[in-house]
Amino acid sequence: MDIEALNAEHGIDGILRFTEGRGGLTMIEIANAQATALISPYAGQVLAYRPTDAADDLLFVGERAYFAEGKAIKGGIPICWPWFGADPEAKGRSAHGFVRAWPWQVLATESLADGATRVQLGIADDAETRAVWTQYFNLLVDIHVGTTLSVDLSTLNAGDRPFNITQGLHAYFKVGDASRIRVDGLDGCRYIDKAADGGDAVIRQEGQVAFEHEVNRIYEDVPPVLTIVDPTLDRRIRIESEYSRTAVVWNPWVETAKAMDDLDDQDYRRFVCVETVNTASEVIEIPPGETYRLAARYSIEPL
Repeated sequence: MDIEALNAEHGIDGILRFTEGRGGLTMIEIANAQATALISPYAGQVLAYRPTDAADDLLFVGERAYFAEGKAIKGGIPICWPWFGADPEAKGRSAHGFVRAWPWQVLATESLADGATRVQLGIADDAETRAVWTQYFNLLVDIHVGTTLSVDLSTLNAGDRPFNITQGLHAYFKVGDASRIRVDGLDGCRYIDKAADGGDAVIRQEGQVAFEHEVNRIYEDVPPVLTIVDPTLDRRIRIESEYSRTAVVWNPWVETAKAMDDLDDQDYRRFVCVETVNTASEVIEIPPGETYRLAARYSIEPL
């Protein structure tokens, strides 16, 4: 991407600028009166967000994360689309779809009346995307950076027949110590335990979610608000989801983290993923000419 041209067309004086980031990837830096943020147009991914009154960033990105074309960036809020998890057709395509390692087009930037900053990025189908996934589509992500962070993903079926998707906002939240945090809001929900032998045990959550070993769960019929309680950083992270009845909670813990080249061995202590998704029983069918949205709003509150 031509950084000078992007700044000329989409930069906002004193608030938003395009820069060269890690690995030579283009980045969007935002600093308004309410918050700072870092967004990667490659992958359409929020990498950092910090309200002006917050002591720590909302999101986690590891030092060993890949910043290279063709590689997914582990951290921030990767977008999983048009499938969540393994390739549903077993064609050898990458897990979690292809758009988290794909260049997005910068469509719009603006300062909003409430002081927040909006960025819109998009991908439209072409010969390259159809070589991976045959459907005709228009995918947009709207990101609002203000006193809260919102990410709104919309999928337009631009073809003449319906198609199915699963998808997710795979948020990595920074925590002080994963062994001390708790996730509230899932008491009584059934989950598929992907970390269990066979990966398909169905269990009912009792009380808060705690982390004492690897956790990889798909929760179903979840409420619209979940919270991460973090006594080490003395804060609560609030996650408000729309158009989602499923959620994923993940932390790799010791052995799985050691097996990942793009995680430091101790990184499992520094994050937890609580993901707004449509997956498992929540497969979305989009008729021709129609649009489906998946959205989440994130905020930091003191304990």
